[in-house]
Amino acid sequence: MKSITRYLVINISIWALLAALGAGFILTSLFRTSAEDSFDGQLDMVLKMLVGELATQLFSSENLSRPGSLGQPRFELPLSGWYWTVSRANKDELVFASLSLGGENFTIDSQSEKQYTGGIGRYLLGKGPDGKRIRILEREISFGPNQSYYFRVTGNASELDAQISAFQNRAWLLMVLFGVVLLVVSLFLVRTALRPLGILQRRVRDVAVGKSEAIVGDYPVEVSGLVEEANILISSNKDTLERARTQLGNLAHALKTPLSVITNEVRSSDLKNADMLVQQVDVMRDQIQLYLDRARFAARHNTIGSVTTVDPVLKKLTGVMSKIHPEKMVDYECVAGDGICFRGEAQDLEEMVGNLIDNACKWATGRVVVSLTEEQSGGSVKQRPKKTTNARRWLKILVEDDGPGISEGKIEEALKRGKRLDESKPGSGLGLSIVTEMASLYQGTFSLARSPLGGLKAELLLPALREE
Repeated sequence: MKSITRYLVINISIWALLAALGAGFILTSLFRTSAEDSFDGQLDMVLKMLVGELATQLFSSENLSRPGSLGQPRFELPLSGWYWTVSRANKDELVFASLSLGGENFTIDSQSEKQYTGGIGRYLLGKGPDGKRIRILEREISFGPNQSYYFRVTGNASELDAQISAFQNRAWLLMVLFGVVLLVVSLFLVRTALRPLGILQRRVRDVAVGKSEAIVGDYPVEVSGLVEEANILISSNKDTLERARTQLGNLAHALKTPLSVITNEVRSSDLKNADMLVQQVDVMRDQIQLYLDRARFAARHNTIGSVTTVDPVLKKLTGVMSKIHPEKMVDYECVAGDGICFRGEAQDLEEMVGNLIDNACKWATGRVVVSLTEEQSGGSVKQRPKKTTNARRWLKILVEDDGPGISEGKIEEALKRGKRLDESKPGSGLGLSIVTEMASLYQGTFSLARSPLGGLKAELLLPALREE
């Protein structure tokens, strides 16, 4: 059931095949029965004519004379398979035979007996003088004491078999065509019936990439309820996130002023532990800011339809950083091509990449290189995100510099929140830890390594999609 179309096609194909086979067997069986009955009816008619020709002679005890052609020229054509004979029942002595036998006789297969309707005769199978299969109708008729005769009429069974075989070939060809037509029509109906699901998929994608704020369009009653519930969920999600952002902003503003007042009062007091209290207030400010940032990032990440085109953002950031650090050469290279998008807010992307470029410019000797590439799920990345089921594409942003870099042993320490390895450079020490936390919230990864330029290489891997 991973594909409704595949499920329906497979089942329709099976039932179409069974229907064609069943219809073919029924049709050919009915025709065989009808052909055999018609063939036997011809033999019965000829036998009645033969009995009618000889009955008057037998009852009057006149000398018997050979019957004519009985209106059937086939009985005069040598070895035609159509024969008749009249023989005495007590001695099985041949009295008359058709000219088509040519003085020979046919043999009867005793194991092929079939009782005739009404019990007044029987059908047998045998072989003619030339060895061909024949179908035989035999009746025993008595015209008085010691005057019982066997009347036998045969027909060419090969003709019957050829007729049945020709019909079967045509019938099976017709069934094959019927099955193909049935399958094609069924496929057309399946595609037509499931077309609204394809339209629904595109409308949902429009919401996911930010082209639409809701799922629009008219849909069948089977999915219209699902569309309505999804639109309600999207609207509720946006309202909830907007309220959360508002509350976070209010909380940040409400805490900022009291903390500033406490800091100023402690610094202006004569308390011996003033420095320690100021330090603890700073810790409180950092912790509050940390969890406010986490909540804000999570709210943005869970916003349905948040999509950002990456290339313009990186071009803008590299241009801004070139002006902030005019003494450094900031190069940008896009290998991913146009249309690669980040599944998230533009503000978060700017904050992550801005921190990395700014940090690289601070440490670079003279050059910073920013590159954008695209990867498919399962690519050769050392730290692959654990949850990759919902994102098939990933964008990789590399920020490299030609500065002194850091040793591998200090990489983990550099990622800790508030940790600064060199106090001579400006900053709070929060940049790399913020990038790590934000990348993790988007189910991406952030790592540091040695750059071929000689300095540090920052690698940021984030979920992506392609604009259509």
